[in-house]
Amino acid sequence: MGKRYRPLRIVSPIAFLGLWEIAVRLADIDQLLIPSPVSVVRTMFDLTIDGRLPWAIGVSLVRVLQGFVYGAALGIVVGLLVGWFRAVEDAVDPLVAAIYPIPKSALFPLFILWFGLGETSKVMTIMIGVLFLVLINTVTGVKSLDPVLLKAARDLGANQRQIFTKVVIPGALPNIFTGLRLGAGMALILVFITEIEATREGLGFLLWESYQLLLVKQVFGCTIAFGILGILSTWSLQWLERACCPWRRV
Repeated sequence: MGKRYRPLRIVSPIAFLGLWEIAVRLADIDQLLIPSPVSVVRTMFDLTIDGRLPWAIGVSLVRVLQGFVYGAALGIVVGLLVGWFRAVEDAVDPLVAAIYPIPKSALFPLFILWFGLGETSKVMTIMIGVLFLVLINTVTGVKSLDPVLLKAARDLGANQRQIFTKVVIPGALPNIFTGLRLGAGMALILVFITEIEATREGLGFLLWESYQLLLVKQVFGCTIAFGILGILSTWSLQWLERACCPWRRV
């Protein structure tokens, strides 16, 4: 791999915002359709000062973190078992093939029927969305292990438990983190979908309410807030992957 240019991670979004501002000013675009970044940032500042944006982000983050942690933990455990034990794979694989293609947002009405309008139905929807992405990537990680490593471990006298904990789990970690990053993005998508209905709190609700009131700058501001959460979650997981997989460059 070549040299990394990490400052570009900061420079490229700033350059995008600069080009956006210039385009809006030069083209005299109607700000009811596409507001300038400066006016959007000003709106986000006002929403922050009056407390609505931090509160909405906090509510959504609690839902996202609960669904993500539950889905990721279950996905990793089941994925390791499915990838390593053939009997578990034969039992679980048909269920995964049947349920995974179902749009997770389509399950939300069912969860409302079963768990009501409270937090449980929203967290369950996010958990299911995260679960399958992490599970499938974990299975891929286990199955793509280098056979030479497994043979070397057996030749050195390692038992099945030692092979599983010392070779299989570390070897699958890069794929597990890929699943976690995909799952984090899915969690943000699903929290927006679940907050459109059946709640009056959260970043998704604030965005949807702003759209219904034609507050375009607030719509852009909430959308940018979702984007910032996505960037922060990706960077956090990349940092964690570097810490857990020092042999792998991220």
